[in-house]
Amino acid sequence: MFPFSQLLKLQNRFITWVRYYVCFCKAAAFMSGLLISRKLVDLAIVGVLITYFSDSKYSEVFTLQKAAIFTSIQDVILATLAVVAAWISCYAIRPLRILIFSTVSYILALGLLFYTASGEFSETKFELLNMIGIILLAVGEAGAAPLLGPFLADQLRKHGEERRTENSNEDQVMAQVMAQKRVWWRFAWCCGAAAAFYANNIRTWKKTFMFTLSFMGGSLILLSLGIPFYHSREIPSIDRFAIIRVVKTSLKKKHLKYPDSPREFFSNDEGNVHLSPRIKLLRWIDKAAIIETSSTPKEQEEAGTLCTVAQVRESKSLLKLLPLWSSFIVFGLVLSAGNTFFPEQGANMISESYLIFLRAFKGIIRATICYLSKKLISNFVPNTKKRQAQVLRTCIGIVMTTVCCVVAWQVEVRRLEKLKQLENMSMFWLVPQFCLLGLMEGLAWYGCDEYSSSHFPERMEYHVSAISYFFVGIGSLFNIFFILANKGEFGETLSDSRLDKYYKSLTAISAVNVCYNLLLSILYIVSDQKVDNEGLQTNNTIGSDQIVDNEGLQTNDTTDADAI
Repeated sequence: MFPFSQLLKLQNRFITWVRYYVCFCKAAAFMSGLLISRKLVDLAIVGVLITYFSDSKYSEVFTLQKAAIFTSIQDVILATLAVVAAWISCYAIRPLRILIFSTVSYILALGLLFYTASGEFSETKFELLNMIGIILLAVGEAGAAPLLGPFLADQLRKHGEERRTENSNEDQVMAQVMAQKRVWWRFAWCCGAAAAFYANNIRTWKKTFMFTLSFMGGSLILLSLGIPFYHSREIPSIDRFAIIRVVKTSLKKKHLKYPDSPREFFSNDEGNVHLSPRIKLLRWIDKAAIIETSSTPKEQEEAGTLCTVAQVRESKSLLKLLPLWSSFIVFGLVLSAGNTFFPEQGANMISESYLIFLRAFKGIIRATICYLSKKLISNFVPNTKKRQAQVLRTCIGIVMTTVCCVVAWQVEVRRLEKLKQLENMSMFWLVPQFCLLGLMEGLAWYGCDEYSSSHFPERMEYHVSAISYFFVGIGSLFNIFFILANKGEFGETLSDSRLDKYYKSLTAISAVNVCYNLLLSILYIVSDQKVDNEGLQTNNTIGSDQIVDNEGLQTNDTTDADAI
């Protein structure tokens, strides 16, 4: 028999685990409705919206091409609004107001879609109402997506401070808060997925929209009831015009010589004469921080003719990352194509009722790969090599875009062959495609986010992430143009179209982008390696007043961003 002492030990371990990871926080409980309903809308509505346009009573008006364009427009709007939301957040605002506004936007969007599914409208009016609904959905997602996680963490942090003991330090409290946040987040994800499975089995879009609308309305009521319990922390404001002012000031000072002493730079917290990141092509930007002798530094700063070293460093880092972000345009093109046409393929295959399972499985793959890759880099890669590892992770994710296109191409070829034989394929043939989409996002997108965020202070992580999202959104815009350019391959329905040729063309484009990203990855890795070597040499140099370096990048001691 199992010893009683062993059972007692297991019981104590279980109780300790529960106390560490499980936290009943009133504020978190009240906002859990929004966490669940957002995942419900994502899986049951947003992710399969193309099937609504192609299967509705207006399917003769909404050809496959037009339905795909409408779906891609939502991705473009969402990416654009993400940048707008980041811009607005530069003002000191409270996240709760944005969350309430985004929830109302969700409700209006779902109400409008329910209205269009319930009545009879002309073609023009139907398109207009659905376009407004798509925009409102994007507004709701753009407002909620970046703030829900941090706002939930704030509630758990405040709850943890109230129960904090004298022996616990800040790092231990934050580690427990993040662990509890993951538990709440995954619980909400599972509940939202279960609700989406139910909504998917309702069969009629009118009832599906009504179900999600009721769910979202209930979450707004629950969110409002929790207002007395919320701890709302203001988003730290940043200077949104800094990069423009830095570049403008640098151009005005292009006649100046580079300083011989670190003291000639304004607020030089580096103590160097070549400011980081040390890139030859961007060194001219250093001149924005040069102090002129015509007036005091304070007067020059107030006049807008002098920038701090920190502002120069952040501006140079943004410009440094532009080539990497540009490779995500094709990534966004492939991702948009997958999010658009993969659900439509599944809706026209056997066992189409399990389409939600595939989308949920893709999310699980994305989160798992993101978590594992982050843990591997954190535990097995030295701090001096973490940036290079993130670049390599991103490159592998970009390679997955081509693999995904090849697999989708071959599956569609087989599906069309089956149609000629008056047969159909199981929807589970699409499992590899959805898995590869999850791999792409978990490796490339989140890898790029973590690499980019490591160049900036914590207050700018949200804004940097919005920029990378914007480049992915440009890919969705390119998907619209690509669909229009290949309009001969699209018929009224999926069965009348040659989606295999579309995927074949997409494979060629993504392969070229892989080569481009591989070249960039080599350059970034080599540059960061030079920084590591120079950093070691600098640490061994005592009493050095200046560091002259004509190439390489400066590495800051920053922690990896949590992208899960």
